[in-house]
Amino acid sequence: MQSIIASILLTASLSAGATPQIPAKETSEVAQQVMPNAQSWQSDAEANADKAAKLETQLAERNQEIERLKRQLSSSKVSTATNTKTEQTGAKTPWRTGEFTAYYPPTDVSEHAMQGNGITAQGDNLHKSQTCEGYQIVAAPPDIPFDTKLEIEVNGAVIKAIVRDRGGAIKGSKFDIALPNRSSAVDFGRQSGKWRIIN
Repeated sequence: MQSIIASILLTASLSAGATPQIPAKETSEVAQQVMPNAQSWQSDAEANADKAAKLETQLAERNQEIERLKRQLSSSKVSTATNTKTEQTGAKTPWRTGEFTAYYPPTDVSEHAMQGNGITAQGDNLHKSQTCEGYQIVAAPPDIPFDTKLEIEVNGAVIKAIVRDRGGAIKGSKFDIALPNRSSAVDFGRQSGKWRIIN
């Protein structure tokens, strides 16, 4: 009966354009139904806020780690660049052991496979000269820049050399020294010795 009366009053209010008033009893019932859910929603919201805070903390820690690694990488690059620059600007490096062979400008096409075509990677014509700027031309490993000047000591003799060439087998501490002809290269053979960067 009360619900019928409430429905009639609500209909009348709406017809008259008035804002409907929810009876106090119905308000109380709605509140009782919502309260358990409200507490659950609040608990969920708090749990989600905790998760978000933890994730933000983890993200901040990861960002700090990324920045630390970037600084470390940058420092490593600067250190390597400084060392390379030092080696190239006149500071002599310590002696290192190496293996030395010789090659020569070929006189026959059949020798091209082993001796190249007589033109260095930097364009020097070995048929005309095996020196550059007064230094003996050598093929050196790719980690030693072109035009680096070296001292090579083999069998008691010191050779002033300049890096102007590369070679497929020239890696690590292997060097190939340009000589004028086949006989001088054969006489030189394969020798152990030491080398250092002088400029």
